[in-house]
Amino acid sequence: MGYFQCVISSPATLTGGRIVLAVHTLLAYNRGMEVSLAPDVEAKLNRIASQAGKGPDQIVRELVVNYLDHDEWFRQEVGKGLASLDQGKSVSHEEVRRQMERILRS
Repeated sequence: MGYFQCVISSPATLTGGRIVLAVHTLLAYNRGMEVSLAPDVEAKLNRIASQAGKGPDQIVRELVVNYLDHDEWFRQEVGKGLASLDQGKSVSHEEVRRQMERILRS
């Protein structure tokens, strides 16, 4: 089981809004990663982190985990949909329109 650690240096010691990301696992795997952010994006990250009472590194970790979880879920759902189509299961455009109209009326 591993975890993702993001280390963000203070803007005074960091030029160009560079964020250093390090990936660690319990198996002593250690590989560094750098991500460059535009100054306005870095400022937004710092503002959001401050408002949330978290460090920018924690916000980045949460965003990466959430993004990867969503991407994995989305790809699985698309795969299920394509498998349904391969099995001949589909819904016509007209049926989708009727269902949406029912939902919107209720």
